[in-house]
Amino acid sequence: METLDSNYICPVCGYSLGFAPWQGDSAADEICPCCGIQFGYDDFAGGNSDLRQGIYDKWRDNWIQLGMKWSSKGIAQPNNWNPEDQLQSLKQE
Repeated sequence: METLDSNYICPVCGYSLGFAPWQGDSAADEICPCCGIQFGYDDFAGGNSDLRQGIYDKWRDNWIQLGMKWSSKGIAQPNNWNPEDQLQSLKQE
């Protein structure tokens, strides 16, 4: 498994985003094409960055319970995409 830069993976699903979800107090305002979270909106947490991990944990649990489906309608699911393997990248941090 390739090593990913943890600053550029989705903290919910482990997808390699190609952008940092947050840089300091500034959100990317982008959506993870895999799990669908919008950084800066769904994880704003009233501006309290300490609360974000709880939001990510709940979002991940919900995404898993719904079958770990690819979220984006406009970005194609990668070939050989495996959400279980992808989630492992979160455990390596």
